[in-house]
Amino acid sequence: MVAILGQGIADTILALRLLERGIEFTILDDGHLSSSSMVAAGLWNPIVFRRINKSWMADEFIGELESFYPRMEAVLGAEFYKPRPIWRIHGSKQELDKWFEKNDLSGFRPYLYNPPPQLKSTFGQEPEFGEGEVRHAGYLDIPVFLKAARKSFSEKGCFCKAELSETPSHHELAHAVGRTDGFTKIIDCRGNQSAKSSWWSYLPFGLTKGEVLTLKCPHLSLDRTFNAGFFLLPLGHHLFRLGATFSWKDKTTAPTESGKKELLDKFEKYFSVKYEVVDHKAGIRPTVQDRRPLMGRHPIDHKIYLFNGLGTKGVMLAPYLSMHFIEWLYDDGELSPEINIKRFENHLGEKNPTINYPHP
Repeated sequence: MVAILGQGIADTILALRLLERGIEFTILDDGHLSSSSMVAAGLWNPIVFRRINKSWMADEFIGELESFYPRMEAVLGAEFYKPRPIWRIHGSKQELDKWFEKNDLSGFRPYLYNPPPQLKSTFGQEPEFGEGEVRHAGYLDIPVFLKAARKSFSEKGCFCKAELSETPSHHELAHAVGRTDGFTKIIDCRGNQSAKSSWWSYLPFGLTKGEVLTLKCPHLSLDRTFNAGFFLLPLGHHLFRLGATFSWKDKTTAPTESGKKELLDKFEKYFSVKYEVVDHKAGIRPTVQDRRPLMGRHPIDHKIYLFNGLGTKGVMLAPYLSMHFIEWLYDDGELSPEINIKRFENHLGEKNPTINYPHP
């Protein structure tokens, strides 16, 4: 029996993979809706705009997510997969030149598109440096996805609501679900909570706060995700998700007036429409020093595993990486060195992980 700690994006996708393979598991989650997964906009985007480059392993990630999420909609009986192009306003002449340069390369052609003039929208005048469109992008309706999955897991008896300590003992986990024989594998997917556990004290987790707003704009018509150094995501019913801020100092999950002002200033630079702020949320993203996920086995307690560090791209990365992770666990596959936590073994002498568990 496998224990999965947490039920955010990564945890849920990993559990669905186990379900497909008929592997027994139990999810242990506190049920709090303040996790980064519930705050995240759920966007996926194969292009990094700063340099007009493809995101790391974009072809593999996009190919798998475009298969996985529609399949899960059928499995869970819910609609949460929303393919939608991104309308990019170029920020400089250099970016525009780079866009056209990459647009001529075969590897970029599925993703970069230059809309003809009649398809372009304007703000009363053409953007100074032009605009373009990114295809094979979209967003996942995360609340719908997580709630549908939780309902399915609960009906199958593999979900347990449990308040766990930061570093739970084997006994604590077994006691939480009423087991006497414990678990064969414990997979920690708790996002920013994993960074606080002494299990992973040697790993270079970084925690980044992000804030998003939900606006009601009755007179704004937008059928694509807008991006101009911020994003505006149409949700339907005149609602739009506006984000996101990045803060490396504030580690609280409380929304701030400064974050709200930053986002509204950006919005008002491009849109002169009446709006109402109907929601304001903040969350902590689990990021990593080298911008690669953290996955692998604990160096001391070999029953404990980590599936974490997907940062702001969890929706895009998790379908492919969950498949890769499970093939490593059960099919004698190789875990990519780029994501394997063994790459930080040289940190072990500086700050050792511990298995001195607290009392349950």
